[in-house]
Amino acid sequence: MSYDPADYLEVLAGAGCEVDAWETTYLHLLHGDDPVLQWCKGTALRPVIAALPAERAEEFLREAAGRLRTAYPPRRYGTVLPFRRVFAVAHRA
Repeated sequence: MSYDPADYLEVLAGAGCEVDAWETTYLHLLHGDDPVLQWCKGTALRPVIAALPAERAEEFLREAAGRLRTAYPPRRYGTVLPFRRVFAVAHRA
């Protein structure tokens, strides 16, 4: 589930806090073969790969690689991966 800065503002201000909330999208420039897959394998895909038998994991990774190449096509200077982050800082008045 993804929340917007306004959602955090609502909850934290409702709890009596002064709040600064914002979002940033980092544009990671990745290089190499299937760079988005390689990036995801180090984080989000670890539990998925660990749960699959080896032959199914390889099949999954092949299919994921194709879909990620379509979603994040390589450019002459690398592959751009937008990475959204939401920040909130709250303190009591």
